[in-house]
Amino acid sequence: MSEENKPPGAAPEDQPEQKKSGAPAAPAGGGEAKAAQPKPPAAKKPPAKKLPSYEELTDDPLLKDLRGRFPNGIVSGQSFLGQPIYTTALELLGDVMLYLRGSEWAFDYLVDLTCLDYLGDPKRLCMVYHLYSHKSGRLIRIKARAAADEMVPSMSTIWRTADWLEREAFDMYGVEFSGHPDLRRILLPEDWVGYPLRKDYDIKLQDQAWIRKHLRIRKVPE
Repeated sequence: MSEENKPPGAAPEDQPEQKKSGAPAAPAGGGEAKAAQPKPPAAKKPPAKKLPSYEELTDDPLLKDLRGRFPNGIVSGQSFLGQPIYTTALELLGDVMLYLRGSEWAFDYLVDLTCLDYLGDPKRLCMVYHLYSHKSGRLIRIKARAAADEMVPSMSTIWRTADWLEREAFDMYGVEFSGHPDLRRILLPEDWVGYPLRKDYDIKLQDQAWIRKHLRIRKVPE
């Protein structure tokens, strides 16, 4: 169509029609591209803290002494958070303890006695003793493993404090201590059935018969 035949106000053919948005089109190749903003560096994660773990004892005088005197009685010597741990065979536990009490090591104070339950292990019960020496100011831990039906030698003739502590282990874990002067429950009633700190003890059921008999509760809520 010639310029003469175009209607008034028509745009020339060599000029592109403006978009209705009103914004002029950016010239091709005109202007500089906007530079990409660099990403901030990722924050560095703090190094993971090393969890405490058991380490084998090396050059430990007491371990060397015990292994020399009881070559078949010392299972292992380890350290945890700086505290030495000596694991002994159950059949020699009494002899080892008597030596630790009466020798130059002089562990004259039984701080604590407790038990752990490793359900599923043939020797599921782990006896744990904390001994302290007033002479040297040293604290050690003695361990011994026992099966559920094995007798553990009583330490009550070596440390008087073992009397009640062993009664608690008997009450909560069912540990039988040979040579104890009065082994009976100390926290629960004498006729209570079961040992609450064993891992196969159902705390929801407890001793229903005892509760019905003594508390006169016919149906115990779950």
